Amino acid sequence: MSGRSTMKIVINAASAKMGGAVTYLTNLLRHVPPPESGHEFLVLLPPGTAEAQKNLAPNIKLFPSPVGSAGLWKRIWWSQVTLRSFLKRQRADVLFSSANFGMFFCPIRQVLLIQNLLYVSDTYQRMFLPRHRLRKKINFRLRRRLLRWSAQAADVVMTPTEAAMEALRHYVELPASKALSNPYGVSGADGGLDGPPEKRERPRSCEEPTVVLLFPSLYAEHKNLGTLLKALPLLNGSGRRKFFLRTTAAPNWMNWAVTFKDDLALAQSPDVAPRVEFIGPLGREQTLETYRHADILVFPSLVESFGYPMVEAMAAGLPIVASDTATNREICAEAAVYFRPISPEDLAHQIRQLAADGSLQAKLGAAGRERAATHFRWEEHVRRLLARVGAPSPKVVASDRAAPKPLSCR
Repeated sequence: MSGRSTMKIVINAASAKMGGAVTYLTNLLRHVPPPESGHEFLVLLPPGTAEAQKNLAPNIKLFPSPVGSAGLWKRIWWSQVTLRSFLKRQRADVLFSSANFGMFFCPIRQVLLIQNLLYVSDTYQRMFLPRHRLRKKINFRLRRRLLRWSAQAADVVMTPTEAAMEALRHYVELPASKALSNPYGVSGADGGLDGPPEKRERPRSCEEPTVVLLFPSLYAEHKNLGTLLKALPLLNGSGRRKFFLRTTAAPNWMNWAVTFKDDLALAQSPDVAPRVEFIGPLGREQTLETYRHADILVFPSLVESFGYPMVEAMAAGLPIVASDTATNREICAEAAVYFRPISPEDLAHQIRQLAADGSLQAKLGAAGRERAATHFRWEEHVRRLLARVGAPSPKVVASDRAAPKPLSCR
């Protein structure tokens, strides 16, 4: 830090092209301090992501860069050499590396956000990595090593949950003084989400009574879509109540995933296809609408550092059935019921029990609304981040720790 009361902060989000990375950046930029604070925010991001950022404050300047779509070695050169020159030209005070990898020997104070836990996940390395080709395995291990070096080089390492920080610290030694668990916010906590309406739109292909399940997520092997698809025939095999799944996790979206062929075959099977609708990709307003037209959010993911859909569902008052993982329990606490992560039978059982119990649905919905409003606020996330960026007094740090011109890519 330069000792100035105002700061020029460079946010490296050059790889934020989709999913949680874009969600994070979009909300962060809408909650940073206004121009009156004297702080400036210089944001490096993909051109497509830059085009989607509207009505930003005057103290936020965007620097589109295509480097996020370049090869690994080009990105390494950019982040270690080109970006270093940019920091010097801009006379920046702080570098916020928001996507898992940072700068080695950074000339200024650096905060590193770890959002992707795959590189330190025992579950991923046990269940999925061995099934990949050698080239993917080598790439994975190189990125894993880069993540470790990045964490060691940063002044502050931030994760959105304590569970994520614990997983990271099993892989890389981090002193408590540089570790920060800082929960994200949710638009609904600020009044952006309304609960499901009393009269909900029903899928035309389903007879009444139908329970609409929602799983909003990008497709990836660790998202565990297969377990959810296998649960559908179990849910619809008997009884008057039927279950219909809407999801944005289309298997053909990521055809290099090792689960792609199996999940696609499941989705096209006669006892699953009539009961699932793949929707999306969706814009923000369309996504919010899906929550209003659903009965239960199902979140089967095996590896997450946070899990935006769960928090959005809580803000909407939607009951949740989630896989029993440390992150999911930290996020939802008493606002969800949990199932054994790779058991379609247990998932079907938990969904059926919840669908049949109106009082439990109301209890989970109320608990979720309260939890979203009190634990997940973007203003608080940004406040804790900037406090650590500014090297606050130990008293402030302790209280926060307790809270859950375009660049070339040459």
